[in-house]
Amino acid sequence: MQILLRVRQIGTFLQVSALILFASHAMAQDDAWPTPSEEDLRKVITGATLTGEVKAEPPFNFTEFLGPDGKSRGKMIECCKPEQVATKGMSYAGDWALEKDSLCLTYEGEEQKICWKLQVKGDRFRMIDQQFGRVGEGQIRPGNPDNL
Repeated sequence: MQILLRVRQIGTFLQVSALILFASHAMAQDDAWPTPSEEDLRKVITGATLTGEVKAEPPFNFTEFLGPDGKSRGKMIECCKPEQVATKGMSYAGDWALEKDSLCLTYEGEEQKICWKLQVKGDRFRMIDQQFGRVGEGQIRPGNPDNL
């Protein structure tokens, strides 16, 4: 009887250990999203289109071209209609700049700029807000494929 109890304790210990290892590995993978230097980020996003979703209230999908001239043009649509953002989305424009390795945008008609740290892995990005954490994510596409 004691042997059976001991086997169950060991089994429970191994299950808990496996869960802890899995959770640690998942967290490590989440942390594996690098934050590029300002120079590297400039190379990746200048003349590219960022397309993704912002987890706001309400959430919305967007596609935004970051021109080499520091101008941005985009469209957004209330979530979750990513396939309609380029054709039915509301147009907007503004200016973009990199400041202290963050992407900062000032939109027409707005005085306050919005800044996000970007984490980049391949052609994917995450937008990180210093106060709220990850607020959006999406894909970096070369050029202006949506003719914004």
